Amino acid sequence: MYLVVNEAWPWSALAFCVGLACASRVASAALAAASLVAAVVAYYAVDAHTTWGGVLSATLAWGAVALVAGPILGLLGNLARMRGLRGLTFRLVIPLLAVVETSARLQAEVSVQGPVGETAWTITRLAAVAACLALAAYTVLINRRHRGRPSDGQG
Repeated sequence: MYLVVNEAWPWSALAFCVGLACASRVASAALAAASLVAAVVAYYAVDAHTTWGGVLSATLAWGAVALVAGPILGLLGNLARMRGLRGLTFRLVIPLLAVVETSARLQAEVSVQGPVGETAWTITRLAAVAACLALAAYTVLINRRHRGRPSDGQG
């Protein structure tokens, strides 16, 4: 679990999901940044194997990253609320990020992490690919269902 939580995609997913939950794009951006900063502070507050100076510098560095990436990811999450293929592009951001990141880690870090890392990243990558396929299939099915129905004029 430690290996997976220390990847970029779960942190990105936090901000993305905050944006997905917000109706307003401005709120999506602001709350996503705030949630990532809070998560960074909480993470380093319980990081037992880091010295106080290391905790402070890491919290400040990753807090700055959260302030930059949070609004972008929150906005992407908000845009994922769109129906159909337009929204699908945004809904695929996090699973595709997981596929790319785990693939890179499998190539670069397996020799360091060993079989535990290889297993964690392989399972994560397979789950991310399955999520991409499920999101695409769901979007296609919903689009077909909506095309087959007469319009009620509220569309």
